[in-house]
Amino acid sequence: MDHAHGGDFLWPEERKLLHHFISLHHDAFAWNDSKHGRFRTDFFPSIEFPVIPHKPWVQCNIPIPPSIYDEVCGIIKKKIAAGVYEPSNSLYRS
Repeated sequence: MDHAHGGDFLWPEERKLLHHFISLHHDAFAWNDSKHGRFRTDFFPSIEFPVIPHKPWVQCNIPIPPSIYDEVCGIIKKKIAAGVYEPSNSLYRS
């Protein structure tokens, strides 16, 4: 927190209070993607967005440069394992 919000972003007393709050509730924070969770649907029902029927359009994927291909694949695999990305069978999947 001090690294991200250095200087006079917070007053000294606010900074102390925030440090205290974070230390009390340390387990409630997701510090990386593997700790990322979801809200329970019985408490927070899914939101449905109304859409207008339309014909899907096709767009080519953005090519990944070969020099960073392995790094990009690793990031995507971590996101899938953490549940951030989900499989899709929709018309817009690439």
